Amino acid sequence: MFTVIRMRNVWGIAIGLAFILQAFITFLPHTSPLSSTAHAATGTGTPGTMADYWNGNADWVFLRKDTQTSTGFKSYFDGAQVKMMSDGTWYLFNRRYTPETACSGGWALEMQVRKSTDKGVTWSAPVLVLPHVTGTPYACDATDGDVIYNATENQWHFLFQCSDGTSWKGCMLSRAGANPMGLFTIAPASGNPVITGGQLWNQICNTPTKKCSVIAGGSGKVYDEGTFNIFKYDGSYYWVGFHGFDGVHGYRGIAKTADFQNWIAGDSAQGVPADAVMTPNDSATWRENWATGGSVGGGAGSMIQEGNYYYHLVEAADINLGCNYNQSWDYGLFRSSSLTNTTWDQFPRGNPVIYSSRAVEDANGIQPCNVQYAGLYKDPTDGSIYLAYGRRSNDANYDGLYWYRLEKSINLLKNSDFGMASTDYWNHLGPGTNWVAYRLPNNSPDGTPYLASNCGGTCVGTNSIYQDVSIAGGTSGTLRFGGKFMSEAASGSLSLVARQFDGSGAIIQTDILPINTTASWASFGQTVSLQAATRMIRYEYYMWANVTYRADDAYLQISTTDTVAPSAVTDLKVSSVTSKSAVLSWTAPGNDGGAGTAASYDFRYSTAPITNANWASAIPVSGAPAPIVGDNVQSFTVTGLSPGTNYYFAMKTSDAVPNVSGLSNVPSGTTSN
Repeated sequence: MFTVIRMRNVWGIAIGLAFILQAFITFLPHTSPLSSTAHAATGTGTPGTMADYWNGNADWVFLRKDTQTSTGFKSYFDGAQVKMMSDGTWYLFNRRYTPETACSGGWALEMQVRKSTDKGVTWSAPVLVLPHVTGTPYACDATDGDVIYNATENQWHFLFQCSDGTSWKGCMLSRAGANPMGLFTIAPASGNPVITGGQLWNQICNTPTKKCSVIAGGSGKVYDEGTFNIFKYDGSYYWVGFHGFDGVHGYRGIAKTADFQNWIAGDSAQGVPADAVMTPNDSATWRENWATGGSVGGGAGSMIQEGNYYYHLVEAADINLGCNYNQSWDYGLFRSSSLTNTTWDQFPRGNPVIYSSRAVEDANGIQPCNVQYAGLYKDPTDGSIYLAYGRRSNDANYDGLYWYRLEKSINLLKNSDFGMASTDYWNHLGPGTNWVAYRLPNNSPDGTPYLASNCGGTCVGTNSIYQDVSIAGGTSGTLRFGGKFMSEAASGSLSLVARQFDGSGAIIQTDILPINTTASWASFGQTVSLQAATRMIRYEYYMWANVTYRADDAYLQISTTDTVAPSAVTDLKVSSVTSKSAVLSWTAPGNDGGAGTAASYDFRYSTAPITNANWASAIPVSGAPAPIVGDNVQSFTVTGLSPGTNYYFAMKTSDAVPNVSGLSNVPSGTTSN
């Protein structure tokens, strides 16, 4: 197996990864808040939305990993982009390394594509789509870009980083037809490259007061457009995210183009942001122990639009942007309701949402760029949202592309998958008890952080890890608790306990699940009765053997005999319209009638009045926001409408059972021509 180190602009490429043990450290315990902000990697099987994830009601559930062992390819994820089509076909575009003596290191970078008809479970053999071609701007490199299918044109377009061995630029090639499994050979009318270094950033960082200018030390100092992400086509323009570099710091920007030749950037009057949308300032405060000097900013990014919001997943690093050993290299999530915003909201639970490994695999230390090419993708056939990203490792069983699906969660525990890379929201008891959240992905069941704990010597019967959760109570039902556990080196013994407390703090029920652990991960769980008088539940596991235990994906779920549906919305109205969209507004109902917070909305529209009889034939709307507390006003934009058409709109509301409300009132509105 060979090693290739090639700078994809400032974001370098290296190959390798492993794990070692880290020293135990102590974190301050926290108390778990109410379940409305719970999260875990234990889903319900029901597709979640980005709004659900943002609000703490969904999380990423691990599906599989395509590793060097299973695929036969090391760094299978390099340059990865996934396209999910309306016919159920998935396409995975990634890199191919080709020997070329005329290029740096003796290798050329190319792009290839694989096809899946079973949602990524199996893939076809790769087919070359972007070869390096002597005498072109991509004589050495055609890599790290994005591809989009335009159904109206019946063409695929691939915007990619290109190099002839002297400098990086942006190139574009197209392919006719709906099938991308073949060479992209159609060049734009003006030829390639379509973007030269600094072309877009000079339009954005064009005055000394812009954020990107201040950080870079003056206007016109950011360049190196690359890692393109075509996140939207609105019928007229392709909207593209891209990175930038000033020699030290990394940035993300947004531009748009109708033809990939003429670009609009830096002008908020034309709908694009007038400054960078991500700078080192945005990653400086992440929940990360950045090296001296802090984060140097952002690199690759992936965006997805849902409802009124755009979600932006962006990588950030410390030390430099050279993809070197012993760096922190993480991903954070941002959100904005407008593409002209230059300051986006950060993920409420705190960034990063994807952590790089802390494992030392060889004499050089922590592997470079050990988490890369993260992307958010939506399957149009069922609305499921997927996260895929690469983890680099010298171990062929772990080096590969990791897949997760966003699912609604009813887990009451906070930080139950230890995805915060800390023990936040957890507590420990007993003399000598050690506990730490490790960032050693090869040691976890799903490539994410996990919790390690031991008694620190002899277990005395009180050595435990626990979290307390408050609930509203008042209704009996069922309680489910469990998680994934293993023990290092030898077999072990745990007791997983769920205790129910009444409002005065008295224990009214205790359920114990004995667990015998081995050196392999295993799932354990139990279902018991939930008392109507319960107001707090303690999830706790006791350690009985003097070994180190690992825990992940803990869960605590309740279901009650709730039969009360949310109230039907009675004030749904069409607030405004454009030629292709309509803004709806309404007062949120509650979970039970008008009280509390419901679980989800179902919006539909039709060119005929909507009734209960024809509800099933009305067109469902995707991307609906999550309900807020009852008696508060919400709004939502329905897109994809036709100009000059009168539409009727209606909605139903569900709780978590789900009990479904009655049909709302049915307003109408006519789109403009």
